[in-house]
Amino acid sequence: MSRRLLPALLVLAALIADTGGSHGLALAFLLFAIPAAFVLALDCYGDVLESRCSGIRPVLAGLALFLLVLSTALRSPAVIGGVPKLAVSALVITLVLYAAISVGALLPGRALPESA
Repeated sequence: MSRRLLPALLVLAALIADTGGSHGLALAFLLFAIPAAFVLALDCYGDVLESRCSGIRPVLAGLALFLLVLSTALRSPAVIGGVPKLAVSALVITLVLYAAISVGALLPGRALPESA
């Protein structure tokens, strides 16, 4: 369960660090969040292959990973003049996607017929 929670916690920590003006710390949190988000996306894809969930969960996890990488690239140290608003917006959307994944994981699974 901690594998599924870690990316969201790191993104939330980065958002809080951005709000506090510590953009370097936020970048560090995001650099740690990218591999954790990739593991989450692979985990969700594995759940689909094992027929434990529908195909929407890995799509959401992949989109969250894309937005996370986009936000990290936009705030790279080469950017002068602060963090772009798109980078912060991408983090907020990423948190919303992780919330949707969590809600989907909490919903009862559908009953699949067993093959003979």
